[in-house]
Amino acid sequence: MSEKELKNQNCENCELEHNDKASKDAVKVRTCQVYPDCDIEEAKDNYIVRMDMPGLDPAHIDVKLDKDILTVEANAAIEGLAPRRYFRQFRVMRGLDAAKCQADYKLGVLTLKLSKPQTMQPQQIKITCD
Repeated sequence: MSEKELKNQNCENCELEHNDKASKDAVKVRTCQVYPDCDIEEAKDNYIVRMDMPGLDPAHIDVKLDKDILTVEANAAIEGLAPRRYFRQFRVMRGLDAAKCQADYKLGVLTLKLSKPQTMQPQQIKITCD
């Protein structure tokens, strides 16, 4: 998504916040909640999740796996736009190991590779004859 498209994007949920709550002349800042579009595909050994999250510094993207909840959060300050808070949460299968998962951010797209637990991967069953 280009920066021009991002400027024209409507937020699903905008919050008004005061920069200085003690001041009568506090400036209101609109923080836009963005639920990024995503694609999910299943491969043999993992699930691949791709999310459109343009305008971010990868250091400001937070990906957490807590039991069976995968959470992706980030804050973006893009010149000329209201601050944006990206947020997406997924329920995933139990048994995912965060140490075996990978995250990559290129050209505004966050790609997560979630390794399937060994028990979820196809296994061959031997046939015996008695």
